[in-house]
Order: sequence, then structure tokens, then C-alpha cells
Amino acid sequence: MRRSVLPYALLLASSLALAACGGGVVEGNSTTAGASETGEDTGSETTGDETTAGPTAGSEGSSGSTDSDATTTAPTTEPATTEPATTEPITTDAPTTVEPTDTEPTTDTEPTTDTDPETDTDDPTTGGALDDVLTLDHVQVKGTHNSYHVKPFIVLHPSHNYTHQPLDVQLESQGVRAFELDLHQNLNGDYTIYHIDVIDESSTCDLFTDCLETIKGWSDQHPAHLPIIIWMEIKDDTGGQPIDNHDEIDDEIRAVFPEDQLFTPDDLKGDYPSVRAALEDGGWPTLGEVRGQVLFVLLNTEDNHADAYTYGFNDLDGRAMFARASPAQFTHSWAAIAKLGTGDGNIGQAHDLTMLIATNVCGASEDDASCFAAADEAKANGLHMLKDDFPAPVNGMTYFLDFPDGNPARCNPVTAPPECTSEALESL
Repeated sequence: MRRSVLPYALLLASSLALAACGGGVVEGNSTTAGASETGEDTGSETTGDETTAGPTAGSEGSSGSTDSDATTTAPTTEPATTEPATTEPITTDAPTTVEPTDTEPTTDTEPTTDTDPETDTDDPTTGGALDDVLTLDHVQVKGTHNSYHVKPFIVLHPSHNYTHQPLDVQLESQGVRAFELDLHQNLNGDYTIYHIDVIDESSTCDLFTDCLETIKGWSDQHPAHLPIIIWMEIKDDTGGQPIDNHDEIDDEIRAVFPEDQLFTPDDLKGDYPSVRAALEDGGWPTLGEVRGQVLFVLLNTEDNHADAYTYGFNDLDGRAMFARASPAQFTHSWAAIAKLGTGDGNIGQAHDLTMLIATNVCGASEDDASCFAAADEAKANGLHMLKDDFPAPVNGMTYFLDFPDGNPARCNPVTAPPECTSEALESL
């Protein structure tokens, strides 16, 4: 067995108690920054699934949305109608080119081709035409929460009632570009990925390295993809052995991803004295500089793991992962990435400091109306990574996280320049 199993009766009683009081079994939603009740997030932690739905109120960290009007505007406020227009000239020009003479088509059909570098992003080995203009913070991407999760045989809480597709399927078919993995260590010393021991432990990839190899395999086949952001939460409080060697986590990451495929704090820092100085002066790298790469973030914040990983909250020199900064840490020399609720009052400051911001949107125990409202709020507030339990349609729900004006990404409505187009970001 990969990890110790507690007596079932005791564990069942504990899980029911936790579900009732919001403890480690359930990760509560919030609209303000801070750690969730399982250490996952503050503002907007949710759980959810792609094959089953259990929409009732009170999942892990939803958006904390307060804008109820957004429930009716999510599908309609997105400029979805603009993208089909790019293909209409091709279909309407065809009849007009053959009418004048038999020789006209050789010249009239030229403008209808897709070879214009301004729009052609179909080649999986090349980037977009605006790769030297658009930067990483100009993007808004779909993500998943507890991205490995498989519904347990016995569902003890509705927030566990969901199943995600394997990570490469999420990347290929669902347009997901941000993941979340919960890290444990078993008795053999192996790093494993699951939610809660015994109660909610099923995963599409058991070993940490298996998850990473799945992501790398897809990345190698699509070298022009937007950076894939992988959030890591050390959850030794919900199963396994205490994790105290953070260098080993970095080693596991680097054993799978070579340095040229891994974007690290040192890469962002460059010749600047700190990560923060680099962001304040140079900002995030252009998309052309980071296509095909992965970026890791330690989700833990203001706990012993975060303290140890940042060398006492001082820096991330030599580290494989960035570290999530709480609002109180936004101005620290290593702070670059935050995770907040969809309507958190600290979003404006994070944008001013050129930080990347993630949030959780919808989970299995939330209703459709709440999920639509949360998604609308997160999109409108320019959060960069929208992590959801429903990145694709599921039976029994009308809601799923949809970017009708961009798949897998859309131009960030707060940070992107006017010339940004979703096709220039990435086109599946």
C-alpha cells in the first residue's frame, strides 16, 4: 500500500465532523485572501468534476462573488461573435472570385489564404504574430482545481463528487493551461498526488513524477503552447509522512523538465537584484520567450513549508518553483504570483505590482448560478488563471468554464493591449 490507512471508523467520524465544521475534508470558499481550511486558498477554492456534478452551496473556495448579475451575462458578455468573423471573408469571397472571368481566381483567391503571419497560428511549432509584443500577464487562461482528482467510490462530501480527465486530455481537448497538484510522501519516500488519505485518494496519476511526465509528453508534442502553470500544494496534513526536504521536490521537478523547459524565479530575476525589481522594471517575459515552458508555484502561504522554501521569506534563489504571496507579502523581493478570490479587494494592488493572479471559480458543491457569477467576476477583474472543477460540459449542469472568445486563452481584459487577439495567444 502506498501510504498508511487509518482505522476506517475513526476516519469516517473525523471526515463527517470536518465536513460539518469546514475542516480538512472541505476547502471553503472565501472572498478575501488567506489560506483555506485545508491550506489551499483563500478567496476562491472549489472542488469540482468533469463527469459528475453535485451542485449545492458551500464548496471549497469558490469565487466569493458578490455580483449576481453576472449569472446572466457570462455567456453573452464575452465577445464570442468576433472570432467567427475572421473566417467569414473566406467563405463569402469564394463565389465572387469566379464570376468575372475564368482567370480571376488565381489572383482573387490569394487574400483568402491563411498564410498571413498576422493570423496564422495553426503550426504547432511556431508562436503567434504578436509574440514580441504580448507578455505573460496579458493572458487569461483556463485552469483546474485538484487537477488529478477522481471521484471516490463513497462520496462523503459533495465537494468530492467530481472526476477530472487525465492531465494530457485536459491540455489537448479542454484548453487547460493551469493545474493544481496536492503533494504527499508515502512510507517508501515516494512523492504522490491525491487529496485526502483513504477518504478522497483517487488520482489520474499516482506518483508526482507520473503527473509531470504526462504534462511533459504533451508539451513536447506542442512546443508553441502557452506556458503551463502548475500549482503545488504540500498537503502532508491530510495523509502521508511529514515533508521536510523541499530540495527533493525541486529535484523531482528538474528530473522531468530540463532547464530550458522550466521557467524559474531565477529566469525572471535575470540580472536584476530581485524578482520584484525585475517585474517593476522589465515586467514579465514576452510570449515568444516562454512558449513551450512550464512554471511551478508553491501554493502554501505563510506556513512552515512556505517559510522553508523561501529561506525565511527572503528569496527564491535557485528554486524550481515560485511561491504564492499573500497580500501582506506583495512587496517582498520574491513576490510575483498571488491567489485571491474573484472579487478580492487586493486584486487592484496585485495588478499594480504586475503580479500574476489565480483564483478558484466553481466546485462540485456549488449551484450553477453561483458558478456563472463567479466566472463573470473573475474574467472581468482580469485574474490570469481561472481554476475550475468544470472545464468542460457535464451532465446535470448548465455551467462549465467557457472562454467563447478564446480557446485555450483569451486576452486579459484588464492588462492586455488593444492589439491582442486570442489567436495571437494560442490557437488549438
